[in-house]
Amino acid sequence: MVIFENVRKVYDDGTVAVNNLNLEIKEGEFVVLIGPSGCGKTTTLKMVNRLEECTAGKIYVDGNDITTVDPVKLRRGIGYVIQQIALMPHLSVAENIGIVPRLHKWEKNKIDKRVDELLEMAGLNPAQYKYRLPDQLSGGQQQRIGVLRALAVEPRVVLMDEPFGALDPISRDRLQNELLELQKKLKKTIIFVTHDIDEALKLADRIVIMRQGRVEQIDTPSELKNNPVNDFVKAFIGEERLAKISPEAPIDIIIEEPGLKVLPDTKASLVLNHLEDIGPESAQVVDRNGKWLGMAIVPDIKKVAKLGGYIKEAVRLERKLYIEEATLRDAAEMLADRDLPVPILDENNIFLGVVTHNGIARLTISRLQRKIS
Repeated sequence: MVIFENVRKVYDDGTVAVNNLNLEIKEGEFVVLIGPSGCGKTTTLKMVNRLEECTAGKIYVDGNDITTVDPVKLRRGIGYVIQQIALMPHLSVAENIGIVPRLHKWEKNKIDKRVDELLEMAGLNPAQYKYRLPDQLSGGQQQRIGVLRALAVEPRVVLMDEPFGALDPISRDRLQNELLELQKKLKKTIIFVTHDIDEALKLADRIVIMRQGRVEQIDTPSELKNNPVNDFVKAFIGEERLAKISPEAPIDIIIEEPGLKVLPDTKASLVLNHLEDIGPESAQVVDRNGKWLGMAIVPDIKKVAKLGGYIKEAVRLERKLYIEEATLRDAAEMLADRDLPVPILDENNIFLGVVTHNGIARLTISRLQRKIS
């Protein structure tokens, strides 16, 4: 169904994001891509629908070389779910779900029928929910609508980029269970990116563990747990990975992608509009080479936006941690002081991701669950 043949992705600055990837995903298979921040998992996902173009190699979807297919046509035939959801705030639930069917020129009656069918499948009463606006829904309900929108035209392939990463642990667990139930009924080919090993072990038919653009191991959850191929995989998925975590442990296991990352010359008003759409209270400002230039929070962005300025004029530099020396305790103390993401940098000020309250909560719950089991 989806085949990667010797796929490479190299950015203009020489960064090798994906290096010689060979992977075959079968029809109806649920495959999870996972690894440390910067391992290439999201880039791999985005190459499937050509949001990122591969530098070398071939990707086939349903037997077709994707470079021979018009990108717009390709994307309309592939479901896509992201963490930020990106529902149109001025459109109703029904209108959001019906966006792609309308692009496919479905008749109105067919779209209405499909919307009702999907809402019922997700346990949402159409009469109660189809005319609501996104801001009348909870975060979990909004994410459900994002998933339903991706399924609207019955695509055979669905891409999911950390779709539950921004949710609280209880909502996250509930939606994972719902996704598993949907998959039993629909048998879609799903490629799912996560940074959470417990989520991967719960959802996947097979897991692809990546590091620095390369595949370390591809296997079923049970095989990965029973037969890790090397020390990296063993440390990444092993029981002791969480059981031995202390407050002085390094923070790399809970680094996640930010809610919003922008270039410094982006107009502050555009950033503010985007934040209002997707929910976060801050944006990370990074140059084209990946260097972190600061974090901008909503009150500062509003002030700069009123003056017609750029996001670089709103950045703060004091809130950050360096991965080589920071611990879980450092991150927790900073998060306790203020509920804002903590940017994580390497020694060259390259932005690696953020640590959030949700990440700390997921880690705590995972430890508790493992101790109980």
